Amino acid sequence: MNKNAIIIIGGGLVKEKGKWRTTNFNEGDNFAVQGDRLRVVAANYLFKDSPEQILIALGGKGQLKNIPNAPTVAEVIKSELIEFGVPAEKIIKEEQLGNTWQQLQELKKIIVGKKLENVIIISNEYHLPRIKAMVEKDLELNKMLDAAKIKLQSAEEIIIEHEPDQKKKIESVYKSKAMRERIALEQKGVIDIKKGRYKLK
Repeated sequence: MNKNAIIIIGGGLVKEKGKWRTTNFNEGDNFAVQGDRLRVVAANYLFKDSPEQILIALGGKGQLKNIPNAPTVAEVIKSELIEFGVPAEKIIKEEQLGNTWQQLQELKKIIVGKKLENVIIISNEYHLPRIKAMVEKDLELNKMLDAAKIKLQSAEEIIIEHEPDQKKKIESVYKSKAMRERIALEQKGVIDIKKGRYKLK
């Protein structure tokens, strides 16, 4: 197995015309706006740049756990990547996971178990500071970060690199009231993690 992997951190899902999909920027979860569709698009670009990599989609049912027949986030991410033309055999699903902390804990096991050497973790720009704070709280993950074994990468940055015309649209979203509210929540989370007030479970 290739030792390089692209990790897609799972977010939220919405149902449209009977089909579940990842969220756009005008949609969100129980907290605020999300836009995690960009994570799937960005992962596709990185894979197309280096097709020898594997992709690992993380995410259980999360906030959909009480909805009958709802899919896991990882399942939807995998199906969307396949729609982009990524071979199904290149995508691994890890579905027994809920929040970001749980996803990172599972990722740690995957990195060790599959002997991965270079791992790119993709999430939205607004989400990365909280992921980084969580990584730094975990001794093993922090060592991997320091050794450049894992790298955090913004989905927005990847998309702008491949589609420069998206830059103004993304910048506009980040100036919106909804995004400012999301960023404020994320920043509070970072502070709480660093001060030991955040429930990491």
